Amino acid sequence: MIAAAPQARPDVPPCTSLERVTTAAGRATDLVALIRHGHPKGLEQLYTMAGNFTFFLMRQLGSDDLLDKVHDVFLSAATAIASGKLRDSDRLTPFLTTLTRFYTYGQIDRRVVRRKYAAPLEHTNIPDRRINLELTIYRQQKKRIVQEILHEMPKRDRDVLERFYVHEQSKEQICREMNLTLNQFRLLKSKAKSTFAKLGQRRLSQPQSAAAA
Repeated sequence: MIAAAPQARPDVPPCTSLERVTTAAGRATDLVALIRHGHPKGLEQLYTMAGNFTFFLMRQLGSDDLLDKVHDVFLSAATAIASGKLRDSDRLTPFLTTLTRFYTYGQIDRRVVRRKYAAPLEHTNIPDRRINLELTIYRQQKKRIVQEILHEMPKRDRDVLERFYVHEQSKEQICREMNLTLNQFRLLKSKAKSTFAKLGQRRLSQPQSAAAA
């Protein structure tokens, strides 16, 4: 369980290659031990290491929500290390490199799938009323499932997602009304997105009869 998250990220020059990422906190075994215990110093250093992948993420995925992507990598790495998935502490840097690559591949795959299925709906007229009705029902079911998943989430996580994605509030307004720094907002939103994804995967893995019940 991760007890704390870094409150500020030191300025780190972006590296131009994944192979140039290094740990500046001394021995990797000591750093991993701090991360596993949720120590702020360990998490801060891990966040700095994740920040070193900024240029790689921007080159592969673009600059939109770039810091959110860095946060996603950081949270995935912190969770994996805390749960014991990193067996060899000396391989912290290769572990983070591999995780970042898989995160990038996953983002690219999702974009391809979205474009593949969005294009026919955007450019094709559907005269069949039955198909239009099925699309309406599908959207209603999807909306209901999203609302149910949000209801299962911790209030603070649900609040930040609803404010940002549903009510389209600005980051500044959310930070002001929720008493957050910009860095805390990004961490909270990334964590909430991760929680939402896990709950969604759990829902999809349930049998249809159980989900309907």
